[in-house]
Amino acid sequence: MSKLNVPNTSLGANWDMAFTVENPNMVSWVQFDRIEGSILYKDNPLVIYSVEPFDLGLKEQRLMRVKISRTGLQDQPEMKVSDLEEMNRQREAGAVSLKMEMFAWATYKKGWWGTEDVMMEAHCLDLRVGFLPKVGFGSWISRGPMTCSTGSYAS
Repeated sequence: MSKLNVPNTSLGANWDMAFTVENPNMVSWVQFDRIEGSILYKDNPLVIYSVEPFDLGLKEQRLMRVKISRTGLQDQPEMKVSDLEEMNRQREAGAVSLKMEMFAWATYKKGWWGTEDVMMEAHCLDLRVGFLPKVGFGSWISRGPMTCSTGSYAS
């Protein structure tokens, strides 16, 4: 995360994230039709994003890199002034706690057995982003990969 800036009552920030999506299945291919997600402060979205559709074969994984910018002027969720002020205080103190959620609508292709539509979700809680003093550049404090809680539901 870079250039976190909270002047007055708007938010400006850039996020650069990498996700690994894996199909551990040896029977079904997965076609991801739609993927949407958000980064949240408390339970309020800071930015909403989407990822282009893609397929995963048997036992295949894919690294996705997502870059998101919020200038404070674009069509993104509004935030409460009190949350913006609190976030700015936390950034100045050195770390901000964020959450990330992602929802995917997909189709399992089971060879000659047919297909099954599912909705999957992933939630990453307590993403602590540490900031360099007076620079505005932040990175995930825990370093290394993080496994997020996931679930899937037949539609």
